[in-house]
Amino acid sequence: MDSLTQIVLGASVGEAALGRKVGNRAMVWGAIAGTIPDLDVISNGFMSPIDALAFHRGPTHSALYLTLFALILGWSVHFLYTLKWHKWLGIIGWSILILATSGAIAFMGQMSLNKGLIAAGILCGAGFLVFKRYFRSSYDSPTASVKDWQMMFFLSLVTHPILDCFTTYGTQILIPFSGIRVAFNNIAVADPLYTVPFLICLLVAMGFNKSNKKRRFWNNVGLIISSIYMIFTIFNKFNINTIFEKSLQANNISYSRYMTTPTILNNILWTGIAESDTAYFYGTYSYFDAEPLFEIKSIGKNREAFGNVLDTDSTLKTLRWFSDDYFQLKQKSGDTLEYYDLRFGTFKMKASDPDQFVFKFNLYKDAAAHYILKDQGERPRDADFGDVFAALWNRIMGRK
Repeated sequence: MDSLTQIVLGASVGEAALGRKVGNRAMVWGAIAGTIPDLDVISNGFMSPIDALAFHRGPTHSALYLTLFALILGWSVHFLYTLKWHKWLGIIGWSILILATSGAIAFMGQMSLNKGLIAAGILCGAGFLVFKRYFRSSYDSPTASVKDWQMMFFLSLVTHPILDCFTTYGTQILIPFSGIRVAFNNIAVADPLYTVPFLICLLVAMGFNKSNKKRRFWNNVGLIISSIYMIFTIFNKFNINTIFEKSLQANNISYSRYMTTPTILNNILWTGIAESDTAYFYGTYSYFDAEPLFEIKSIGKNREAFGNVLDTDSTLKTLRWFSDDYFQLKQKSGDTLEYYDLRFGTFKMKASDPDQFVFKFNLYKDAAAHYILKDQGERPRDADFGDVFAALWNRIMGRK
């Protein structure tokens, strides 16, 4: 899920686990814990693009590794609060976390490096002011035990990859026992109906003293609402799967497998993709459509010209693993090869041109004729966001 959602979930879980003893500290540390797994994007700065792609949502999202880290982090924070100068450690730790997060944003290309550093400076300054107040001498040290802190960090850390498992991207939560990317595909990576009510309840809860029952009530309301919505999306997916199967049958399409996934920011408009020996069949369906059927189009695999290289080239093998073999290739001018991951659908709801698909990778051949991942290249999301969201909204409302 998106970073804001993970922060809200971590803060709420931290409050539920330890709020009665340490108050807002539980929310703060829970929010930090909810962010930690996604700091693996920093790998973009020192790994090759293909290694960084494989590393994201990998070891830092492992339930086993996060459990071990929770034990260390819980002991460390408990120890921090026993020191008379713990406030300075808190300020430094907070600033380092903010700096790392801002640097990760810059490396991800969401902003230029200069803007990322400026944002880091502003956030570090804000963090300093927050912790100067947060750790002021009039605050009593928390009475929580080491085990209390460890349990809080365990819950706040492990719920991060569990939530990610419900999205399409996939999460290697079972490392080191298995490298499988667990992806249930029932909720978008950003869904305001999940996040906004959750955030509102959390903010309301923060306004009450830790001993006030209303604090726990509102925090629990947020957890319950988000959980009910998640359960709804799971049942909704089962219904969507039935509709997609009927749509394939109505079009006399034989297939070996298929997947469905909601489009960004909602659970109303869904995409579906099925695979046969020679083609993929991609379609969209909104609950506002006139008929309960997916509008399906065929997409050629275009693999014949590449032969055995698809099974032998390490970069292509990694991309195939990442995309769960839902992909299309397109040879461009020169040695450039474009690889399209078809799982995430298109930005403008049109599959006539592969360039419309969300995930696209540019590759080139090195001197040894091995494919190297260069970047994700130009994408529809680099265009006018107004056009993109207008197309999404129109399709959600059943307009094709």
